[in-house]
Amino acid sequence: MKAVVFHEPGKALTLEEVPAPSLSKTEMLVKVSHCGICGTDIHASREGPFMAPPETIFGHEFSGEIVAIGDDLEGKNFVLGDRVTSLPFIEDKTIGLGQITGAYSEYVKVGYDLVVKLPEEINDSDGALVEPLAVGLHSVKQAGSVSGKDILVIGAGPIGLTCALWCKFFGARNVVLSEMSPTRLEMARTLGFSQFTDPNADVGGQFIELTGNAPDIQFECVGATGLIQECIMRAPKGGLIMGIGVCDNPDTIVPLIAFSKELAIKWAVGYDKEDFEFTIDMMLAGRISATPMVTDVISLAEVPEYFEKLRKPTSQCKVLIDLALN
Repeated sequence: MKAVVFHEPGKALTLEEVPAPSLSKTEMLVKVSHCGICGTDIHASREGPFMAPPETIFGHEFSGEIVAIGDDLEGKNFVLGDRVTSLPFIEDKTIGLGQITGAYSEYVKVGYDLVVKLPEEINDSDGALVEPLAVGLHSVKQAGSVSGKDILVIGAGPIGLTCALWCKFFGARNVVLSEMSPTRLEMARTLGFSQFTDPNADVGGQFIELTGNAPDIQFECVGATGLIQECIMRAPKGGLIMGIGVCDNPDTIVPLIAFSKELAIKWAVGYDKEDFEFTIDMMLAGRISATPMVTDVISLAEVPEYFEKLRKPTSQCKVLIDLALN
């Protein structure tokens, strides 16, 4: 099968012919329709503790059609031709981050327990957006109730935007995004947001001007060093800081300031199957959508070029690979 392969930091990904995944009796094979390029993939291609091993095939945000079913699964919940997405795990191994071949490829294998069917009303492109929406949902759930609260989301990339969407969904009083990219600001406006701060200026002061209060909850969705400390400085007494962005570098905070404000700092990662299911239910009901985040739909052959562009994105937000494109 065709797949895009990571070899080592500093080298572009390459399109290659590789063996198709082999299945155990409790696994299924999915013909990939669409797959998103995730910021986690970019992180995993760099030097550092999060780096993926050589020969990794990335891709964990995908939709597709079941084309083979392990012997032990015949007659169970799935049949050939079912359209699905899946949490990117098989037992304790992760799909697309070096342990199991990911969906920058024509086929990906999935475990039985974490696969979720896609209703006919949700197309394959939107099916690949279930995963990033589930990340945002899980992050907001981990923050507890956001209803009636003033929220600051740092970073209007795909995960920042999905966090913002779910905060709005669950009744936050104000959802303010801090972002410097004009393209991403315009994307946020398309999704219905109108309150923004400039991260190059006094974010806390701007937030108070917009809402009249300091932020009750801050979602740090960039993952750059120094940002957690900035959140600590602007937080009110009893505030909550959610670390969502992936930061794989050492960082420094001043605990005394957090201590004196009795702050809570919490990290959230990933999702549960119920987050996928709830996301699909709300997409089906027309109550949540990430479709406007998609700025580019590319072929598998274009992945190496766009992967490099996403190291320093300009107009790109969510890039989807469409395996039907040549």
